[in-house]
Amino acid sequence: MRSLLKKPVYSRSRLRNVARAAALWLAILAAFPGLSRAALSVERQCGALVIDNGTLRLCVTERLQISAGLSGSAGAASLAQAQPADPAAFYLVAGQLPITLYTAVLDSVKRETVRDGFGPGERLVVTGRGSYTGALYSELSLEQRLELTFYERFPGAVVCRARFRNTGAARLELDRTVACCLRLDRRLVDPGERPWRLASFQGGATRWGEDYSLVWLDREFERSNFMGAGPLNGRDMIGGGVPLVDLWAPSCGLAVASAEPCQQWISLPVRVLEDGRVEVSITQAPEARFGQRTVLDPGDTLSTIRCLILPHRLDFHDPLREFSNIVRAQGVAIPETSAALAYEPYWKSWGFRLDFSLDQIYSALPVLRRVGVLWANLDDGWFVHYGDWDLNPAPGKFPRGEADMLAFVRRMHREGFRSSLWWYPQGVSLNSRLAEEHPDWLVQNADGTRPLSKRGLYYLCPDYAPCREFVRGWTEKILRDWDYDGLYLDCSDQSATPPCFNPAHHHGSPLESFQRQPELYRVIWETAQRLKPGCPVEVCICSMPHDPFKMPWYNVADASDPVNLQQVRRRIKVEKAFRGGSFCVGDCYQVPEDEWEGFSVPESFESAVGTGAQVTTFFTDLDPAQERTWKRWTAEYRRLMLANGEYLNLYDLAWDKPEAHAVKKGDKMYYGFFADQWSRSSPITLRGLESGRTYRVYDYARGLDLGQVRGDNPVLNAAFKEHLLLEVTPVK
Repeated sequence: MRSLLKKPVYSRSRLRNVARAAALWLAILAAFPGLSRAALSVERQCGALVIDNGTLRLCVTERLQISAGLSGSAGAASLAQAQPADPAAFYLVAGQLPITLYTAVLDSVKRETVRDGFGPGERLVVTGRGSYTGALYSELSLEQRLELTFYERFPGAVVCRARFRNTGAARLELDRTVACCLRLDRRLVDPGERPWRLASFQGGATRWGEDYSLVWLDREFERSNFMGAGPLNGRDMIGGGVPLVDLWAPSCGLAVASAEPCQQWISLPVRVLEDGRVEVSITQAPEARFGQRTVLDPGDTLSTIRCLILPHRLDFHDPLREFSNIVRAQGVAIPETSAALAYEPYWKSWGFRLDFSLDQIYSALPVLRRVGVLWANLDDGWFVHYGDWDLNPAPGKFPRGEADMLAFVRRMHREGFRSSLWWYPQGVSLNSRLAEEHPDWLVQNADGTRPLSKRGLYYLCPDYAPCREFVRGWTEKILRDWDYDGLYLDCSDQSATPPCFNPAHHHGSPLESFQRQPELYRVIWETAQRLKPGCPVEVCICSMPHDPFKMPWYNVADASDPVNLQQVRRRIKVEKAFRGGSFCVGDCYQVPEDEWEGFSVPESFESAVGTGAQVTTFFTDLDPAQERTWKRWTAEYRRLMLANGEYLNLYDLAWDKPEAHAVKKGDKMYYGFFADQWSRSSPITLRGLESGRTYRVYDYARGLDLGQVRGDNPVLNAAFKEHLLLEVTPVK
């Protein structure tokens, strides 16, 4: 990346070019009043085009390779630098031939002003030509139009895509498109390091327990991050997730993502190459069965999806925040805060598993009342078949059917508790009445069979109106007829819907069932808020990353069944980044150590409260010591209410030690530090304090006054094991 950092030489010809550019800017500003273009600089350096908007810097070579990194007063930094033999950033694979070599004339770059859903900006268009002559194709010629768009509203991102035109005589059989192909090297910023030694966020949903929030790369690393639904390479694929991957070192990072307003049938592969560098890209393999183009005839054009390149500092937080704002700009209205009821701490009956009895739940209510938890949820096991939702008539459950369910909810309310009901709205049991009576409602494969979810269920098609009306009716029954106070939507099967070939649905493309899955959740959300405004609707996509395109339709997120405490805290930060620092994110869950079975996490109220999460729990019983602990931390959660404070991105979860989280509430700052053990001789920096002010530091977990620090030297020396929770108050 040295060419990006080289100081420009201001020759006479350069000054003449600057004058011409200034005249162009004046013309642009006259056409678009209020549109400032002073920040965008486009220069020729070392045979490449260097583009700098003061936040990020891109380098485009004559071969249409892209290097990307940070700019600005903090100093330029980049992990990505193209080498001469690297492929173009955007290319096609046709007939198993990667067409990666292009030649562009950088002096003929076209500059266009744009104003669209992202707001005002400027687009640079670079055109190149690729050719090939050999045994596979007698003559191959392609034109690539590379578009790079910089928006004033999103200075930390560049929106890019390529348009290909077949200018040759050969018909191209398309295998896949490759977009944003970048190669990263840790040595560019840390010369003594291994090129692949990076931390990463991997957005694809894969399997239970596999982390996505902080994944360390090794020499053999390879991960596909397939966003579609179905098996891949024999692995236990779930499908869906977040169409973004991010890789970072201590000094800087780089993310790539889809910029489209709905899920795309794409992959975001990350792999370590033979030379140790890390390749990241966005790939799309067209399939005729989906109605996609698999052939590019002479004269035809093809466009990639819009992609994002997001250089940044610290961990995944800022690229996720920028990505979510770009998605919002396209009408995906992800809420940034939650209704007051959403923050209530709750208990759920899962401690009793599927064979619970109502008496067991009733027996837990006095304990819950004593510890200050007044919301008790009925978990899985209340029904017989998915889709029919007939109440389980087993003794101790609902032998009288609906009369018993109504009596249960009335008793909960009479004893001063609210309750939400567990539900997986899209699932249909194979031997259910619904599957027999309404086969036209179900997702269907091209061969007439029906895909099965990981839970062994059929899928209701979210793009078929009768299915949406069915789900609307059940939402009304649960909240209006049964009088529940909220919904708890839970199952890893919610991550993605397979393509649907059911002829009764008249899909324009089988992918509509996959892309329009959020419509099912929109119906549930709108119905719930019409019946009970402000009621909590929580979605848990068991152990999987939350799908950003469903996020508008629920007001409680969670850490998605983490398998260790590090995952709890990291995933809370992920969800705060997506939605906003004050959004309600649950901890998933406080389980007494003597009841912990290893599939979730044992109790750590410190991990929840210290990161600004909602406190949630399940247990079968508490001994007196546990009851005191639950009571103490529930009261502390209510007193501080950090769950609706402002989570701040001040620390890097991968590289900063100890692990640190910061929440601002009013004029106070709250810090959660975590490590197996931390020595007093190792200083801790309290970032985010105001220079020139004095602060009182209080360890609220242990009830200790730790003295004062100054905002211009916010260094604390304190020893701890596992956690240190601080309340930092300005001294007036």
